[in-house]
Amino acid sequence: MNKSNDFRQGLGIAFRLGTEMTVATGLGAIMGYGVDYYFETKPWGIAVGVILGGAAGMLNVYRAAQHMTQEIDKIEKSDQEKNND
Repeated sequence: MNKSNDFRQGLGIAFRLGTEMTVATGLGAIMGYGVDYYFETKPWGIAVGVILGGAAGMLNVYRAAQHMTQEIDKIEKSDQEKNND
């Protein structure tokens, strides 16, 4: 793989992980806003929603990064086996 493809692949991974983090935090904020609106708990609902959404986003990013690492390890292992044969 050349440098251009590696750079594009890295950008794709960064975009994916950033999107997952942003969407989870945003959804937590929206749900917290809804809780504040219906239960009149302003500003605690949105504060808790942002914190929980951020935590969920970090967990999603961790899982996605772990999955990508496992895929890269599998590819490297198969390449080593091909080279040894």
